[in-house]
Amino acid sequence: MDMPVRVGSVTLKNPLVLASAGYAATASNIKKHITKGFGAVVCKTVTAKALAGAPLPRIFWYDPEHKTMLSGAEALKNPGVDKMAEAIAASRGLADAERCLVVGSVSGGSVEEIGDNAAKLSEAGAHLIEIDMACPSTGPHLGPEYSQLGKYWAETSERAASVIAEVRRRVNSPVWIKAPLGRLLNEEYIKALDQTCPPDAYSYVGGRMPCLVIDTDTGEPLLPGNVRLMMEKKIPISPMVTGPVRPSTVFHTAYLANLTKVPLIPTGGLTTGDDIVQAIMAGASAAGICAAVYRDPDASLKILADLEAYAEAKGLASFESIRGKVLEHLPAPPLLKVQTVW
Repeated sequence: MDMPVRVGSVTLKNPLVLASAGYAATASNIKKHITKGFGAVVCKTVTAKALAGAPLPRIFWYDPEHKTMLSGAEALKNPGVDKMAEAIAASRGLADAERCLVVGSVSGGSVEEIGDNAAKLSEAGAHLIEIDMACPSTGPHLGPEYSQLGKYWAETSERAASVIAEVRRRVNSPVWIKAPLGRLLNEEYIKALDQTCPPDAYSYVGGRMPCLVIDTDTGEPLLPGNVRLMMEKKIPISPMVTGPVRPSTVFHTAYLANLTKVPLIPTGGLTTGDDIVQAIMAGASAAGICAAVYRDPDASLKILADLEAYAEAKGLASFESIRGKVLEHLPAPPLLKVQTVW
């Protein structure tokens, strides 16, 4: 579907983005998703060296029959930046032919490592760079190499700004960040980041919910291996899984649209064309899917067909014409309040 949207300084052929996950860790898988119609494909987040990630189990459905609640506690399991650079280089030609932007996703144990990783992926052909500051399952309990990854870089606006500035210094392409929703919803935090070193887009997961599923044969809880390890090491836990959170995603997008002028790319519970439309109406420039792809590898094709049908029925020349439409019907913060984020 050719329905361009602007995300800062770049144009996507349509607003659908494939969020970073293990299904985009190799050249063959990146190419497969490029052909699924996405406006942009975000590759698996990588570090300088390959990481084994959290203990098993890592990715599983809490409700395998309905597939609405997915555990994705991989703790940045990845093939390393050099392997990903090779995969991106091998995929760039097809991406250009399909007019799909390839987004290299990076993390690292230091500002310098993140800058190096970004430079390698950019030189390999990534159209954009996304800095992963959101992965919640990393931490020192997995080993020293995990202590400063993912969410660590978003703990303060100053720390986040330092990483954005370093990546900007190393690459010429736009820089997105994937940040914890709880940080972005802090008005002082996002204002400070916007004033010092704003990214070209904020990517985030729209909401989470506590979840407990019990194996009735054994009486044991079903928990990711990463959570079990934290329990063994007596680290406080808050078991979280991505759930049916689309309403949360839409609500928090509308809230953030009033706090920042930086483009928004929400992910979380979005599974249909109608969900994407709602996200755009809430103020998103584009929107991502993840669990929907684990559920159905062809989910993007169905979503894009829904979007095309919607655009034709409404006579839309561009989705830009409906972006933020709901905001005229809602009060801005502080009259619009965030209740419970986690």
